[in-house]
Amino acid sequence: MRDNILINGWLFFLVAVVALSCAPKRKAVTDKGEERRVSRAERMHILRAVGENRSQFSTFSGRAKSRIAINKNSYDVTANVRMERDKAIWISITAFMGIEAGRVLITPDSVKIINRLQSEYIRKPFDYLYEFTSRELDFAGLQDLLMGNVIASAVNNDTEVVQTATGSILSGQSGGLQYSVAIDDRYRASRISLDEQRRGQQLTAVYTGHQLWDGRPFPQQVGISIMAKGLTLKSEMQYSNVVYDKAVEMPFNIPSRYKEVQ
Repeated sequence: MRDNILINGWLFFLVAVVALSCAPKRKAVTDKGEERRVSRAERMHILRAVGENRSQFSTFSGRAKSRIAINKNSYDVTANVRMERDKAIWISITAFMGIEAGRVLITPDSVKIINRLQSEYIRKPFDYLYEFTSRELDFAGLQDLLMGNVIASAVNNDTEVVQTATGSILSGQSGGLQYSVAIDDRYRASRISLDEQRRGQQLTAVYTGHQLWDGRPFPQQVGISIMAKGLTLKSEMQYSNVVYDKAVEMPFNIPSRYKEVQ
């Protein structure tokens, strides 16, 4: 399974899942002294505005140059990401002189990975991801992380809201998951932190450089950092093309000679 680290690492990156090194070096969450707890009316306004500013789509297609660091190894790849809302997430990973290294297909009930470098594949239920992420992160939450949306669990009756010099911070707990979401002055997520201390898992996503693509804002730099048992992953994505609501294909044929990895 060690030979699959690049492909699996890319899957975990998609979970959730970072322009940690290419993002501007600024604090996404301001110092405690700069925070101001908001009134009930302000809180309701902010939570409502966050919901209204979620990126809506039926399909999504994006291309990004990416650098991935998995434990002590680093890789430069190109990712083609396609999504059909609430149905499927498809990724093709190209590395090594333009050769496709693998594909990933995630649906609400399954995870499939083709490793072309080793002529292997993985077919697992969706909860396979929970070995590396919180059980509070479902398929819809994964979509939100990839699209730069504030995760739904961060917008509820128990969410605490404070205002900062650059926007607001939403924080709270959902099950065993602690979350903190920094939003900018346009109510878009700039940083999402998920921490499941009981299982020793942390996920941080950073979104910067919002641009209009097909008339809709999308972060040009997207990044996710994951820390879990046996895995430390940091990824940077730089999008060069984004298309909304056009027909997408998600080919995923597994050659008969490929070996299934358990």
